[in-house]
Amino acid sequence: MEVLNSTDVIIIGGGPAGMTAALWCEELGIKSVLIEQTDRLGGQMHRIYNPIENYPGVRAENGLEMLSKFYRSIESRNFVTRLGAKASMLDTTSITVRVDQEVWSAVAIILAMGVRRRRLGVPGETEFEGRGILESGVRDKDVVKGKRVVIVGGGDAAFENAIALSDVAASVAVAFRKTLPSARKEFIDEVRRRENIELLPETVVTEIAGDSSVQRIATTNSAGESKFVLADAVLIRIGVEPNSEIVRGLVDLDDTGYIKVDHTGRTSAENVYAVGDIANGHSPTLITAAGTAVSAVKTISNSIRKT
Repeated sequence: MEVLNSTDVIIIGGGPAGMTAALWCEELGIKSVLIEQTDRLGGQMHRIYNPIENYPGVRAENGLEMLSKFYRSIESRNFVTRLGAKASMLDTTSITVRVDQEVWSAVAIILAMGVRRRRLGVPGETEFEGRGILESGVRDKDVVKGKRVVIVGGGDAAFENAIALSDVAASVAVAFRKTLPSARKEFIDEVRRRENIELLPETVVTEIAGDSSVQRIATTNSAGESKFVLADAVLIRIGVEPNSEIVRGLVDLDDTGYIKVDHTGRTSAENVYAVGDIANGHSPTLITAAGTAVSAVKTISNSIRKT
C-alpha cells in the first residue's frame, strides 16, 4: 500500500552534500527527509584513504575519520532519514519523489547523488574485482609489494598512485589514451624520475585477464597494434561520472551528464536544486559539497519565508 508523506525539502543522496543540506535545513527550521539508496551515509568519503588536510579547521587521517566528524555534527539534528531507499520516480512539476512504497511531496528537492568511478567496460573488469583489481593504491599498498602493477589513467589520481605504489611494487606501468598525460607537472616529473615506472601513452586497455587472479592486460595502441602487458594487479583511475540518470530529461545537463545550476544551486526546473559533485565536475571536493549545499538551503529558506 502506498504511503503519502509531506515535508519541506526532499534531499536525494546521503554524501557530504546531502548531510550538510539536512543539517542546514534543521538549522533554519525547515523540515526535510534525507534519502540514501545504500545502507549508510557518507558517499565517496568511504573511498578516501589519503589524509584530508585541505578542509579549513579540520584534519582527518582518511575519509572515515572525516565522516565520523560529519556524523557528530548531525547526530542530534532532527530530520528524517531513509537508508537503503532508492528514489525511483521524480516529478519536478508536483515536487514529489517515490521511494519504495512511499511518495514524498515537498516545497523543494535537493539533488545530491554525487558521482561514481568511471569503469573501463572491458572483459574481466567485474570478474577480477578483489582478485587483482585494486580499490585504492594507498589502502592496498602492502598487497602489491614486489609485484607488477598496471595503472589505467593519465590524470592526477593515476600518477599520484603510481608514485605511491612504485615505492613497494617491482614495476608500475601507467597506460593512458592520449599522447600526453593530463596530470599536474609535479606528478609527471616525479613519475619520470622513478626507474621502475613505465609510461604507456596512446594505449587502450581492451581486457583484463588471468586465471584465479589478474595476470595480464590486453591493449591496443594508436597504430592498431595489440599486445599483452603482464600484471599482478590493476588500478583503474579514469575519472568519475555523475549519478544523474534519474533526472535526465527533467533538468538541463551538460555534455558529460553533470547538472547545470546557477550560483545558488538552482536547476532548470523550478524548486529543484543540485549540490555537491553532481553539479560540479570542475572541483569535486568536500568543502565545495558543503558550501553548495548551504547556499541551496538558504535560498530555499528565503523562498519559503516569502510564501
